[in-house]
Amino acid sequence: MDQDSKIYELEVKLAALEKEVSLLKAKVKDIEGSPVETGFRKVPTKQTSPIPITDNKARHETVTDRKPIPEPFKTEPTDWEKVLLQTWLPRLFIFVFIVGIVWGFKAASDYGWLNDGVKISLGYLTAAGLLFIGFKQMHHKREVLGQVLLGGGISVLILATFSMHSLYGMIGPILAFTLQVVWIIVGVWLTMRFSSQGLAIISVVGGFLVPFLIESSDPSIYIFVGYETLLFLVFLFLAIRLRFLYLYVSSFLLLNGALLFYYAFSPEVEGSYLLSTAVIIQHAVLLYFFLTTDHFMKVQAGTVFSSVFITYTWVYGIFQDLSITLYLLFGIATYAVLSFLWKQQKHKVDQLAINGLLFLFFFLFHFFSEEYLGALLLLQGIGAFYAAFKYKSLASKVLSVFIFLIGTMMVLVDPIKDPLSFETFQWLILLVTFVIGIMVVWQFNQAVRNKALTIGGLLFTFFSLVFVTQLTMAVTSDLPYENRTLWLSFAWMTQAVVVIGVGIWKRFNLAKYIGVGLLVLTLVKLILLDLPFISIQFKAILFIALGLIGLIASRVFYKKK
Repeated sequence: MDQDSKIYELEVKLAALEKEVSLLKAKVKDIEGSPVETGFRKVPTKQTSPIPITDNKARHETVTDRKPIPEPFKTEPTDWEKVLLQTWLPRLFIFVFIVGIVWGFKAASDYGWLNDGVKISLGYLTAAGLLFIGFKQMHHKREVLGQVLLGGGISVLILATFSMHSLYGMIGPILAFTLQVVWIIVGVWLTMRFSSQGLAIISVVGGFLVPFLIESSDPSIYIFVGYETLLFLVFLFLAIRLRFLYLYVSSFLLLNGALLFYYAFSPEVEGSYLLSTAVIIQHAVLLYFFLTTDHFMKVQAGTVFSSVFITYTWVYGIFQDLSITLYLLFGIATYAVLSFLWKQQKHKVDQLAINGLLFLFFFLFHFFSEEYLGALLLLQGIGAFYAAFKYKSLASKVLSVFIFLIGTMMVLVDPIKDPLSFETFQWLILLVTFVIGIMVVWQFNQAVRNKALTIGGLLFTFFSLVFVTQLTMAVTSDLPYENRTLWLSFAWMTQAVVVIGVGIWKRFNLAKYIGVGLLVLTLVKLILLDLPFISIQFKAILFIALGLIGLIASRVFYKKK
C-alpha cells in the first residue's frame, strides 16, 4: 500500500471517529440538559437535578460527575474491491501494456510495417499520452491509477530512447545518455510532486539500467561508476526523506547488482578499483543515515550489517594487500569511535559494535597467518562475549559465540605435535577463555546459572580430555605403544582425581560426578584397548591404581549425619 492510499484510509477513519464523537456529545446533552460546545465538553456551572445515591461514599456524586464510557472503536472491514480492482489491477495491466508496446516495436521492425522515425514518434506520443492521462487521474484523486500511468509513461520514454539509439541507430550514445538522464530527473520530480513510492521504484530501476541500454564503442568506467553512485545517492536521499522503505532497499540492491554485472563481464578493465570505491561510498552513506535518522531502524541496521560483508568482499577482490589492511584498520577505528560517541543510544551502539567486531574479524583473517589465527579468534570472541553481556546486546552475544566457535574449531583441527609448541599454548588459551565464558554467564545472568555451569562443565571436560590426550601422546611420542597407552591411562586417572578434588573443595557435585565418569571411561579404555597390548605387570599396576582411586572416590561420597 502506498502513501496516498494510507492517507485516504486515515481520512475515512477520522471522519467515522468524528461522527461517533458527535453522537456521544448528543447523548451527554440529553442526560445533562445543558448546551454542548464543539471541541472540549463544557461542564455546567449550575447543577441540575441530581440522582440520589444510597452509597455513603458516593452520596454527593451526580450525573454530571460521571464520565461517559466511550464506545469501542470499530475497524472497518477490508474493501477487497478497492484493493484488487483499484490498486493491483492497474499495476498488473500497465505491465501488460508495456510488454505489448515492446512486442509492437519488435513486430513493426520484423515486418517493416512502419519506418524507424514513425515507430519512435509513436513511442514518444504514447509516453506523452500516459503522462497526460496520469496527471488527469491524479487531479481527480484517483491516485493509484494516476501513479501507475505516470510510471508507465517514464518506462515508455526509457524504452523509446533505447530503441532510437540501440535498435535503429538514430542518435549517438552521448545524446541517448543525456535523454535517459532527463527521463530519470522527470521521474524524480514526479516522485517529489506526488510522494509516490511506486513512481520512485520505476524511476530507480530504469535509472540503473540506463548504462546497459547505451551502446558505446569506448565505454568509460569513470562515467559508469560516477553515474550509478550519484543515482544511488539521489534515490537513497529520497527514500530517507519520504520514508520509502522499499525504495531504500531497492537503491541498495540495485547499485550492488549493477556494479557486479559490470565487473562480471569486464573483470580486467582498467580502473576496476572504482567499483570498490563506489561500494565504500555506499557503506559510508548508509552508516550516516543510520546514525542520523530513526526511520525503519531494523531495516537500516540489517542493510548496514550486510554492507560490511559486501564492501569487504569488493575490497578483498580488487585492492592490494596494503590497501586492504589500511581499509580494515580504518573501519575498526571508525566503529570504535562511533560506538563511544553513540553509547547512550543502545539500539544504535549495538549495531555499531557488531560491525566493529566484523571488521576486526576480517582484519585477523587477513593480517595474521593461520598458525596464530585460532588463538586470536578465541581472545576476540571472549572479549566480545564479555562486552555483549555487560551491555546486554543479544546480537553481539550471537556474533561473539560464532567467532569463538571458529577459533575453537581451528584449535581442534591443529593437534599438538610438540609439547613445547604454539599448539599447546593455543589449547591453554582455549581452556582458560572457556572458563572465563562460564564465569561471565554466571556473573551476568542468574536465570541460567545452573544450566550454564552444567553444560559448560561437560564441554570443558571434553576439551580438557582432548588436551590431556594430545599432550600425553606428544610427550611420549618416542616410547613404545604399550608405554604410551600406559601413560595415557595414568594421565586420565590423574585428571579424574583432580576433577573430583575440585568438586570436594568447592562442594560442586557435578565435578565429582564428572570425575567418576572419567574413571569409568579409563576402565573402559583399559578393557577394550589396552589389555591385548600391555604386559601382565603393567596390567596389574593399572588395575591396582584404578581400583584404589575408585574406592577412595567412593568413600568421599559418604556424608556424616
